[in-house]
Amino acid sequence: MKTTKAYLVEPLNGTIRVVSIPEENRLAIIRSLIGCDLIDIVRMDDRLAVVVDDNGLNETLPCLTRFDGYPSPLAGNLLIIGTDENGDTIDIAAGIDEIAGRLTIVRPVLRPVFQALEGTRIFGRQLCAMEVRIELRPPTVVSENIH
Repeated sequence: MKTTKAYLVEPLNGTIRVVSIPEENRLAIIRSLIGCDLIDIVRMDDRLAVVVDDNGLNETLPCLTRFDGYPSPLAGNLLIIGTDENGDTIDIAAGIDEIAGRLTIVRPVLRPVFQALEGTRIFGRQLCAMEVRIELRPPTVVSENIH
């Protein structure tokens, strides 16, 4: 069965990996990988596109992904595909390390702040605040043989 090579970015895991998309049931498999029913295709250039959740930016988001050269953040899992001069899907030609280097996962990181409790029968700490910082990092390339 003919398949197409693509890269799946899973920002919650902070990873990017190679996936093979079979021609048969292609749309259903793409929807499953992205995790949504409505998809959209964002053209990055003549040879590269990203399949995204069409409603991804309208939902509560635990993180976003920035793609160098594209002005808007992207939400949810991303399927990075190759395209030909007609816009048809083909094997992605760019290397996975090259693509990973063009991506930045943006996520909030919470750090708890505790206050010491002291008293005659009290010893411990209680949560008094949460500090928030933004973490920016490229996805980690993982092997396609992970089970």
